[in-house]
Amino acid sequence: MLGLKDLSIHFLSGTPVLDWLALIALIALSVYLYRRTNPPVSAWLRVTLFALRTIAVLALILALLEPVVSYNREFDRERRVSMLVDASSSMDRVENGRSRADRLDSLLSSPQFQQVRDATDLKTYYFGDSLSESVDQAGRDRTALGDAVSELDQREMAEPADYRLILSDGRSNSGRAPDEVLHGTTTPIISVNMATDLGNFDVGLADVQYNAVVFAGQPTEIGVKLNWHNAAGKTPRVELIDKGKVVADGRLPINQDAGYGDLTLRFVPDAPGQKLLQIRIPTLDGEENTTNNRRTIALKVLKSRIATLLVTARPDYEVGFLKRFLGKSDKYDVNLVVTGSKAGNLAGRFPDRQTELNRYDLVILYDPDPQELASRKDLLNSYLSEKGGAVWVMMGEEFASRGPVGWFDKLLPFYQSRRIPVEYREFHGEPAENELFHPAVRLADDRASIRDAWASVPPFKMLVRCDTVDPNGVVLAYAGALGFDQVKLPILGYKRFGPGKLIASAAAPFWYWGFVNLGFGEDDTRYGKFLEGAISWLTVSEDFDPLRIAPVKDVFNRGEVVSFDGVAFDQGFRPIPGVTGTVQLTGEKATDRFEADLIEQESGRYRAELAQIPPGKYSWKGRLEKDGRLLKENSGMIQVEEFSLEEFDQSGDPATLMALSRLSGGSYFTFDRFSDALEAIDTSPVSESVSGEVTVWGKFWLLIVFIVALAVEWIIRKAGNLL
Repeated sequence: MLGLKDLSIHFLSGTPVLDWLALIALIALSVYLYRRTNPPVSAWLRVTLFALRTIAVLALILALLEPVVSYNREFDRERRVSMLVDASSSMDRVENGRSRADRLDSLLSSPQFQQVRDATDLKTYYFGDSLSESVDQAGRDRTALGDAVSELDQREMAEPADYRLILSDGRSNSGRAPDEVLHGTTTPIISVNMATDLGNFDVGLADVQYNAVVFAGQPTEIGVKLNWHNAAGKTPRVELIDKGKVVADGRLPINQDAGYGDLTLRFVPDAPGQKLLQIRIPTLDGEENTTNNRRTIALKVLKSRIATLLVTARPDYEVGFLKRFLGKSDKYDVNLVVTGSKAGNLAGRFPDRQTELNRYDLVILYDPDPQELASRKDLLNSYLSEKGGAVWVMMGEEFASRGPVGWFDKLLPFYQSRRIPVEYREFHGEPAENELFHPAVRLADDRASIRDAWASVPPFKMLVRCDTVDPNGVVLAYAGALGFDQVKLPILGYKRFGPGKLIASAAAPFWYWGFVNLGFGEDDTRYGKFLEGAISWLTVSEDFDPLRIAPVKDVFNRGEVVSFDGVAFDQGFRPIPGVTGTVQLTGEKATDRFEADLIEQESGRYRAELAQIPPGKYSWKGRLEKDGRLLKENSGMIQVEEFSLEEFDQSGDPATLMALSRLSGGSYFTFDRFSDALEAIDTSPVSESVSGEVTVWGKFWLLIVFIVALAVEWIIRKAGNLL
């Protein structure tokens, strides 16, 4: 019955013999009391009283014996299958006269699939920008396959599926990388690629590389990467548009049916301020998709060069690459000062007067010995806190060998609690999840790509082990946990000093990011992005205000949540309590108005999010208030692109599906082998055995039974004059 086997009862009482004797004695006493009564009562009443007394006695003895019932239950159940169906708009792409979605519907209507559905416990989920059990609730403008698998892991934590069946084109353009979420998984994934990638002629913008901060009157280069298929013999034109006017253009002859190509546009901004530029490929005859022919980028145009002081005692390759990178750019005036004994004609000293130090916009201290800078303590503090200067401390062997120096450690976001020699070992940096879009971390355009970029650059080979994080410091990246006792050690972070900012790095070398890639015939884009992002963030003054509101970025894709960050600190950078705020968007049409509250995420930091904003240009205005009084008002412009991430690249990605299946122990199939994919699912019932224990003692209901039985017995005896 119910598959129960090996049913047994164990008693935990320390005095079982006495308990059983007590049971026998109490039952015998009950028999003696109700065998005859005075006055005599009917037999049924005596039996009732005896039963009540016996129930009370059994409840008491059960509590004393402390019984535990052990059981083993065996049963058969249906296989659990979770089916994840791609509901993003890329599934609407037509290939060979039929869309991927239509192809999918046809497969799900096949008799083979119905047999699997009937023989298993199959649950269907849909995914786009999120996971949902309803196709209408899965956003179509993005595909977050990794996030969908991760969320399904959470939902199935109690009862994991025996198989997962993923029906998708494999193209994941948002959220976590799919292969990141499979570590430790035990559920095999059967993936079916619904794409053929045999579509019509199309040319699109694959990527745009540019410096976010440029200078008026100085040329800057914008790198454009195109992707195409069935485009051999075409020569697309790429235009750069500023305020409706074409300011630069170029052409790229295509000799292959499918592939990627690069084009560089040269642009000279005319005036300081924020610029929204559009990259456009004019429509070519017969193009399958024109929504991926446009992209908007945001530039911050500054009016002067950045005066940079680079100080080191012992120049090496890191200094050489850094000096070369800064020197070949028109944005920086670099003064290299070597303070060591073998300085040669580069010999110099760190400035000893405030006016001399303050003329620099950026100070880079490469592997400093803090003790040698002790006489410049007040100068550095004033430079940061009063002038609003920018400092980058690049830690190294000399810094580590010196050990803690109190006044200098107070400047750093993290530092050593004791002298720890530098460690030479290979590891990668892992960006902090909350700081993925910080300019010093953002090596790509979306979260998954940023993580991939940090994991794919050449590894670091040296670590300064900083085991203490300052309460006011912010960690941007950590050393990979492997090999570091699973402790997260900071390698990149920053700290604010009123209007000033300091970045510290505890890993090296960074120059490998440029050198190794060049050795493989690639470019030093990521090395440049890292340096440009870190230096731009350090030196752009708009970020200094302790009361501010700003968009997460200036250009959003259609369907992307438009997010704004707010900060509310006093001049001592302490959180201001009780602050409220709003952000308003106003489009080119008066009816296009949207508003969201700034919600506090942590002390002093706020976030406003607006979903489903239609494409277009918007002016925004943000307000921070306290007790009805305006604290700060910021405004600016953003743009929501007409195309979504789904329209950006609709080609299939079989490699992602293959990786999911391989890492999970499953199998990969193309859509024309759908029947083989179904055969890979074992539909036979699963035999399960469940063991358990039920404790009968120590339960509140035993006390209730004991009291109620005695109470009812007493009432009956009272009514029958048996007391």
